[in-house]
Amino acid sequence: MTTEDPERVWPFLTEELLTALDATLILVKEEPWTRERGSVVSWPPRLPLRDHHDDESVQRHIRGGYPFAGRYGSGGDWTPQSAARIVGARIWQHSAAADALRGAFGTRHMLGIPFPGTGPHVSGFVVHRSGKDFSPHDERYAARVQPLLKAAATHRSLLTALREGPGGDLRRQANQSLAVPLTPRELNVLHLLATGMPADAMARRLGISPRTVHKHLHALYRKLRASDRLSAVLRAQDAGLLARGAGGARIT
Repeated sequence: MTTEDPERVWPFLTEELLTALDATLILVKEEPWTRERGSVVSWPPRLPLRDHHDDESVQRHIRGGYPFAGRYGSGGDWTPQSAARIVGARIWQHSAAADALRGAFGTRHMLGIPFPGTGPHVSGFVVHRSGKDFSPHDERYAARVQPLLKAAATHRSLLTALREGPGGDLRRQANQSLAVPLTPRELNVLHLLATGMPADAMARRLGISPRTVHKHLHALYRKLRASDRLSAVLRAQDAGLLARGAGGARIT
């Protein structure tokens, strides 16, 4: 993932998922939310609801997350599965949720790809398609890309925080003024570095290995001409890449 624009993260990934899973659309639950709150984001964007269906009713069903909320919110098994596999094909096809989504989007089947560790309120991807149900092969593919999707969600969240925080435009300009600009992933690591987060915790947050985190840290130190965490944060602040006092007190 090389973009510094958080709005380009999901289009890049969902295009691949739509093709690989022969899907119609993907609903992104980027943050844990319940039936009562939370936005509904679909890819392709702005896919229109059919005129005869109540938009708010559909959103309530989407936010309710049936049957995935019950499946993933109650335990530690985050294996991607289709809705019909979770509750049974007959129960799913005759459920209110299936009826609402079929009427809104013309799709018959859903595949849940949760972000691990987000319970009790589940976030992640829900992939929709018509025709045949998702196969065990589709579910295995989803399991293989699941860590990438979780890492991309964290990447997008950090990029958004960097862009929308005070001085976001100035930080982008400061990065481009470096002799060798930081990559988006290195900016993510820098952002976490400033909070005092250890490498193992960074790895879990970003969905990558500790060894990869250390590679990014070495690249950061080299580009910022720093020898340790504290000097890297201070040099990043001097360069305008971090706000003054951005977690500096927590650096050890």
